[in-house]
Amino acid sequence: MLQRRGILLLSLFFSPFPEKCRGADVPPSLAIIQPGRPGSPKAAEGFLARLGEYLASQTRLARPTLSYQNTPKEALVALEKKNPDLGIVSLGFYLEHRERFGLKAVLEAYPLRKYVLVASEGEVKTAADLDGKLVMGGPLYEPKFVRRILFPKAEKTAASLAGWQGSSAWIPKPTTRVSSALYQLGKNRIRAVLLYDSQYESMKNLGRLKKVEKVIESSYYPPAVIVAFRGALKSAAAVSEEQRLLITALEKISTVKDAGGILQQMGCKEFRRVRSGWLSEVEKKYHFERGEKSEEK
Repeated sequence: MLQRRGILLLSLFFSPFPEKCRGADVPPSLAIIQPGRPGSPKAAEGFLARLGEYLASQTRLARPTLSYQNTPKEALVALEKKNPDLGIVSLGFYLEHRERFGLKAVLEAYPLRKYVLVASEGEVKTAADLDGKLVMGGPLYEPKFVRRILFPKAEKTAASLAGWQGSSAWIPKPTTRVSSALYQLGKNRIRAVLLYDSQYESMKNLGRLKKVEKVIESSYYPPAVIVAFRGALKSAAAVSEEQRLLITALEKISTVKDAGGILQQMGCKEFRRVRSGWLSEVEKKYHFERGEKSEEK
């Protein structure tokens, strides 16, 4: 009898099946942190419900606890209380906070997208026409990302605007309300609006860009990256089983019938493995601008 009990105890400690990292009643958590996408927190409720159902069905985990923060400020307040297992975040948020929260970028949204600066026709002919002027847009919640990655001084796409010295001379006014920003532009209360190119295309199709022209546009970037929290930056082994299951489910979401609507609201068609070499270059560019050692305090 004692021998049988000993074998039973050994089997519990050395079971060939991996033990879950948490109890079955404790669901994994996922945070979406993207200014203006998929919409206001209220408008995103249905989207979060569909995403939660999808992840639960694909992973067989308890239905994840999902949250959506529309601005980095809101996200940081939530993250002070508790870190999620996984995040779908803007590239700017990842670059700014990857070390603070130990973020490991694992997937990137595809196709890659541009950021577009628009102004009233004939109002912005040189970079000086933007100096000291109000510019509105969702991406402006992440001003360092706009200045260092989207439109740095050496960026060829922005340099097409005569006299370009970067976006530091703008007066940024972040907003998630695109229609309101375009209305302000039409009333000459602001000088330009910075849009995601998906917003630009949508507004153009809706006829909301009459007498509005594209001034500059960025290079291509992923509209979002999927990151693992909790120190996974230091070691791939730090990614838990729950994180791995969620990542796998998101990577194959484009192949699952009826999941297309979820992707559409996130502004992409699929998620692909992040290009590590490309990401390393973007990280260097973000933290060390040309002509300076570092802007980090």
